[in-house]
Amino acid sequence: MQNLSVKKVSHQISHADQLLLDSIENFRLQTVEFNHENHLRLAYCYLLEKGFKNGSAKMQKTLRNYLKFKGVGQQKYHHTLTHAWLLVVWHVMQQCPPQASSQAFLLNHKLLLNKDLLLTHYSHERLHSATARQRFVQPDLSPFTDLI
Repeated sequence: MQNLSVKKVSHQISHADQLLLDSIENFRLQTVEFNHENHLRLAYCYLLEKGFKNGSAKMQKTLRNYLKFKGVGQQKYHHTLTHAWLLVVWHVMQQCPPQASSQAFLLNHKLLLNKDLLLTHYSHERLHSATARQRFVQPDLSPFTDLI
């Protein structure tokens, strides 16, 4: 099992990544543009900059602040989806050669762009439950044993 708080990665953040971070953190990115790919790019950047524990906390805070600023109720935030995707992105980052940007990372790991990927670990009912929205729930189909 990986130590989520210690292992460092040698990936890089590009100028385009910095621009994306800035547009999200300063609420300039339109909600229609904040798609799955941009969530993954944000996760990559935060995990790279801060490691798993602090990157995860930063991601959660940024998403909640973004939703609040944009007036999209907090019920839109889904804790299990956020945390599970952070686990997956972190795992892939630890296993692959260094990438020059979040875009290069996703280009080389296109499977991550499949929004339904987590359904290989979770049943639809469990992943989309009210409990999963509020706090992290473990998968019920296939555990994340190799990711934690």
